[in-house]
Amino acid sequence: MAEQNVITSMLDDLSLEQPIQTALCIGQNLSQYNVHHSIQWSYFNLSEFLNLPFTQRYDLGFVLLDTDELSEVSNQQKAQLLVKLRDLLAKRIVVACHLKDEQLLRSLGFTQLIDKSAHDNDFALWQFNILTYKHVPDWFNSKFWANPENWNKFRW
Repeated sequence: MAEQNVITSMLDDLSLEQPIQTALCIGQNLSQYNVHHSIQWSYFNLSEFLNLPFTQRYDLGFVLLDTDELSEVSNQQKAQLLVKLRDLLAKRIVVACHLKDEQLLRSLGFTQLIDKSAHDNDFALWQFNILTYKHVPDWFNSKFWANPENWNKFRW
């Protein structure tokens, strides 16, 4: 598990981008480390989380796939966990995992925060932020859609 000061500094950076009041943690209970007193943490293990009904959307989902509890979980269960978190329960997700999970996370739309070539450890840090997930292309605006002044001028 990452050091407490690394997690604290990462949470400081994330809260500068978007305010974080509620957070959900899966894999290890971060509230026992007194990480960020201003954040209201909720901890769930894998089975509790997969059975959790949608009652609230959290500002941050923090998943530690590199812990003993979640390292031996199948890729299907990891995908179920991350998809439910991404689609229903969290605005932003940070995942700490082993390098072997790269293909799964990339296929679910996550972006890598720490370049794996920058260190020799079996550790990767990924994020999903719905606000930066897809950049809107320049052509996707009303300027190029129904322009009556261009009718009968251009042939498609």
